[in-house]
Parts: sequence; structure tokens; C-alpha cells
Amino acid sequence: MRYHDGLAFFVFIGVMFGALAAACAYVISLNEYRQRMLRMDQNPRTMALGTAVATFLFFFVSSIVLYFLLTRR
Repeated sequence: MRYHDGLAFFVFIGVMFGALAAACAYVISLNEYRQRMLRMDQNPRTMALGTAVATFLFFFVSSIVLYFLLTRR
């Protein structure tokens, strides 16, 4: 068995759960930003997209770190 065989599985898990979490974070934060009184120069969609990107990156990087922690010898 090659060393990085399981890495593809963890990347897949990170992408799938990251995308699901990012979609949920986008919908929730967009709703929250629309309810709040924002300044005219603030766009709720852009702010929610930033939240979604941060959420996706967190899940993706966390899955890769988890792989290396679990396969340490």
C-alpha cells in the first residue's frame, strides 16, 4: 500500500463536507446580514461569500491535517 492512498479519501471527504458546510454558512450568514442594518457600501452577498469560503477552507484543511495525524507512526 502506498503512503498516500488514504489521502485521496480524506480530500474527497473534505471537499464534500466543506461544500455542504459552506453552502449552509452562506445561507445562514446571508440571512443574518440582510436582517442587520448594514452601511450602503456593504454588500451582504459578498460578505456571506467570504464566510462560505472561510468555512470551506477550514473543513478542507482540517481533513488533510486529520489524515496526517491519524497516519503518523
